[in-house]
Amino acid sequence: MKIEDSIKNIRGFEPISSNQMYQIENKGESEYYMNKILMMENAGSRIADFLLCEFGDKILDKKIVAVCGKGNNGGDALVAMRHLSGYILSKCLPDKRSSLSVNLLCRPNELKTAEAVSNWKITGKINSITTLTLESNTLAEIEENIKKADIILDGIFGTGIKGVISEPFCSIINCINNRKNNAYILSVDIPSGLNPDTGEIKVSTISADATVTFHRLKHGHIKGASVVGKIVVNKIGIPFETEEGVVKHC
Repeated sequence: MKIEDSIKNIRGFEPISSNQMYQIENKGESEYYMNKILMMENAGSRIADFLLCEFGDKILDKKIVAVCGKGNNGGDALVAMRHLSGYILSKCLPDKRSSLSVNLLCRPNELKTAEAVSNWKITGKINSITTLTLESNTLAEIEENIKKADIILDGIFGTGIKGVISEPFCSIINCINNRKNNAYILSVDIPSGLNPDTGEIKVSTISADATVTFHRLKHGHIKGASVVGKIVVNKIGIPFETEEGVVKHC
């Protein structure tokens, strides 16, 4: 079944543009006190829940690698890894360590938002999650870590992507795509590199097995369906009223 057949026409989930989503989020924070860190927490928990539903307790033996960029897309992935850590450790024997790692494709002081910074700091305190950064590790070390993954969480770019994809992101995206069929690739919000509005698939674009997006479908999910994989749309607590004046309701 095509994406547009299964979701596009479901009331309340119809596709919107990245700019409309941006306006909705900002109204949620400025007018309804729905702070973006709450949106991030809800988004990350939905991602973790999706993986737990997909894999069940088989996830206990999987090496899960999150690849995070500088923005809130990476922040969502950080939250997901925290939730996964809490679940996995609670199910494991005391002498078994979880196999979770976060790969930050920047220096920590380059993170763009306060909510991403907060979740990075929390992650740094969690001993069950190994962290690699471009400040402390080489690109080759990060790529080697990705090559060992059973599940890859793509949190590199979100719907705010602009312009040409440069290094080290091209190399990392290619490394992830080379794991296709050997690792399960889950994209946060939208496959990194896919234009959220036009559906343009850049030379370096994640080819996901599944994508978990938030609030509503985006136009790019439909137009670039070949790299989206299974699509799941989750509400994350943003008040419906934030859509007034932004989304036309029938």
